[in-house]
Amino acid sequence: MLERNLVDYVISRRQALKLSLVVVSGLATACSADATIGADGAHPAVTPEAGAYPVTISHRHGATTIHRAPTRIAVIGIGDADVLLALGVIPALVPVWRGSTDDGIGAWAESALGARQVPALSEATTDFSVEAVAAVRPDLILAVNNAIDATVYQQLSAIAPTVLRAAEHRDWVLPWDEVTTRIGQAVGLPGRAQELVTDVRNRLAGARTAHPEFAGRTATLVIRWPSGQFRVFAPESARFQILSALGFVPPPALSGAFANGLYQELSTELLERIDADVIVVDNWDRDRERIESNPLFPTLAAVREGRVVKLDAITSDAISMPNPLTIPFALDELVDRLRAIELPN
Repeated sequence: MLERNLVDYVISRRQALKLSLVVVSGLATACSADATIGADGAHPAVTPEAGAYPVTISHRHGATTIHRAPTRIAVIGIGDADVLLALGVIPALVPVWRGSTDDGIGAWAESALGARQVPALSEATTDFSVEAVAAVRPDLILAVNNAIDATVYQQLSAIAPTVLRAAEHRDWVLPWDEVTTRIGQAVGLPGRAQELVTDVRNRLAGARTAHPEFAGRTATLVIRWPSGQFRVFAPESARFQILSALGFVPPPALSGAFANGLYQELSTELLERIDADVIVVDNWDRDRERIESNPLFPTLAAVREGRVVKLDAITSDAISMPNPLTIPFALDELVDRLRAIELPN
């Protein structure tokens, strides 16, 4: 039954995503999404917006200047390929993360990619192969949402112009809208990227307006880590950004707990700190037995009173990398689950 429900869920979300792609990104008029891929694997160059090039983009390890529209874009940043697809651009390489897919294409992006096959970069979030990146002969590398140190950056930039996250941000703690506009600049489509950002912001604002009961309510988003500890994510983290946009805030017990800007790991004896108006659990099905066997988890008020949102693997992945494809994919589902909870007085 669980497998059948998951299949039905994915199909319904794909159908919704097809509609949102037409509204959000105008793929019918995008520059390369419907173009024929060349025999050598190259895509036709993006038709840039007027004045888009040359462009210099500052980042954590300096600045990168791009002089012309790319034809082969190797993507290393998690979720960066979704931004490209929302812009109507087909990547030449996509990153693989450890989650619900092994080919680097989430369920939310399949309809945008269609039947095309794109090489996948394995272990993109840990120890990926620079040689595998070079093998696709990119003329642009996008590694915005990834932890790229100076040594790896030098290796990548020797292959092709490489764009990273902004210097003022931290690894894995990136505002989805800034990532989108940064990638839009790199591929010569800053105006289209801003349109995507505006549309998704409007969707989020509409959901928040429609549900004023969420404003100021406390929420925690947690995952059980292999160590046995619970990892609770900061309000600035990627996973929490949709909840923040809806008006949720962390509980007072976690005030000042996120010194690294991303998460705090809690041992069992500190688990009571995750109690909130709502607890959102990442990858519930995978970790259910171990979570429920924790002696303190059932004692939390949110658990006793049924105020727990249990995310499946696909939705967990989508929320972990907010962007113009994943947010429309996950938003309605998350709001529906939150609406079903009777919040405490």
